[in-house]
Amino acid sequence: MRIVGAALLELSRVPADQISINQVIQNAGISRGSFYQYFESKEDLIGYILSDFKNRLREGLQFHLEKSGGNIFRMAEAIYRDIIRMGENEKNRKIIRNFLLGTKLSKNDRKSFWQLFGVKEDFLTELLSPYMDTSRLRSSEPDFLANVSDMLFLVMIQSVTEAFFDYDHAGRYQRDFDIRLDIIRQGAAEPEHS
Repeated sequence: MRIVGAALLELSRVPADQISINQVIQNAGISRGSFYQYFESKEDLIGYILSDFKNRLREGLQFHLEKSGGNIFRMAEAIYRDIIRMGENEKNRKIIRNFLLGTKLSKNDRKSFWQLFGVKEDFLTELLSPYMDTSRLRSSEPDFLANVSDMLFLVMIQSVTEAFFDYDHAGRYQRDFDIRLDIIRQGAAEPEHS
C-alpha cells in the first residue's frame, strides 16, 4: 500500500507515462529491490492501480444503474457527477487529469481506453445489459444497445476530460454534458412528417 500511495502521489505530479520508479521508491521509503518484490515494472504498478479503479468503476456502474431503475441516462448523469465531485479534492483532480493526459487517447478511441484496464472492448455493454431497462429505448437489439453505450461513453470521457483540464469551469462542462446526454436520449432532429 505504501508503494501504491507513493505512485498516486507521483501521478498527482506527472502523467502516468512519466512516472518515475526512482521517485516512487523514494516517496515510499523503500529499496528498489522491495519495489520489484511486488511489481515487475512501472507498467505492472500502473496496471494494479487501474485494476482497482476498474473494480470501483464496475461497482459504481452497477450501483447507479440499479438505483436509477435501469435508466442508463440517469445512471450516466449520476456517474458524471460522482467523477466531477472527486475533483473537489485537489490531489484527486491532479491524479485524474494526469491519468487522462497520460492515456493520450483520441476522442473516439474507446478500445484503447478499455485495454488500459485489461477488459474487452464490449465490457461496458456486457456490464450494463443485465441491469438496463430497455422498455423506453427504440430497440433492445444488442447492436443498438452497444452503440448507445458507446455514445454515452464517448460523451462521458469527452466531458470529464474537458472538466478536469479546466476545473474552475466544471459547471459549464456539466451543462454541456447534460445537453449532449439529452441529444442522445431525445435525438437532435425534429420528427419528420410525411
